[in-house]
Amino acid sequence: MVIAHFDTESRTGQIVLRPNRSWSWRANLVFLGVLATVCLIIGTVFLLQGLWLILPFSVLEVSLVGLALYVCARRTHVQEVLTFSPDELLIERGRGRPESREVFKRLFARIFVHRPRHPWYPTRIAVRSHGREVEVGAFLGPDDKKRLIAELRQMIEQVEQAA
Repeated sequence: MVIAHFDTESRTGQIVLRPNRSWSWRANLVFLGVLATVCLIIGTVFLLQGLWLILPFSVLEVSLVGLALYVCARRTHVQEVLTFSPDELLIERGRGRPESREVFKRLFARIFVHRPRHPWYPTRIAVRSHGREVEVGAFLGPDDKKRLIAELRQMIEQVEQAA
């Protein structure tokens, strides 16, 4: 998801990048609860028939699915914020709060779009200045990357016009 906003008064712009979240954490918990209920019912039925080994593996299965859901949900809550001002470009990354920050002088920062030679590989968008390169939007899909490229062009034009 790409969200862009430009404030003409402060002459700053902001682009917020978030990965696609197909399900909320609550929906994941409901799914896990239904799966756990079904697995425990099946494990209990087998336990009552004397096949006790099924129940521990059912609990293990539900635990592993829960862990996988947690890891996937955690990855979808990362966010990148690109802040454009007349003087600098600030790239912040993190979950809930900025965990890393990269600052580039706006006049020297260049945005590169690395198009792959084969259509199977994703397009890479990077900011480069003084030998440093930072990829932005690596988690975005192809359509969102096209939108990001368009928003970056528009944001650069707006910042240059306001300066």
